[in-house]
Amino acid sequence: MKANFARALSAAGMLLAATAVGTVDTSDDASASVMPRYCGFYEISPPRGELTGYYYHCGDNFILIKFHWDQGSTGTSCVPPWGQTPFFKDGQYKVVNAYYVTTPPNLTGPPGNQWCSIGQPRA
Repeated sequence: MKANFARALSAAGMLLAATAVGTVDTSDDASASVMPRYCGFYEISPPRGELTGYYYHCGDNFILIKFHWDQGSTGTSCVPPWGQTPFFKDGQYKVVNAYYVTTPPNLTGPPGNQWCSIGQPRA
């Protein structure tokens, strides 16, 4: 019972944090001071420190995304339900696109309490 309460409290905290992060925009344009978060990838221009982009997942399932670096390499990442994946610079390189792929992600944990595994399939 305590584990269910802790999961519910944690989920509520993540939802509140994700909502707060998604509504803040630091641009000088007053009309863009509050922006709704949308689903998918978006690039932050200009970058905020090392942060260059995000992928937001708007769904109740785990998904696998594929991302592309500007020098041509690719990678994959698991995104949890209603989760977000930040992308940061790697030296001079940055992620320029990310999108959902149909390959199922690797998950770990018991049914009803699963999370993304460290290793994910290539897509």
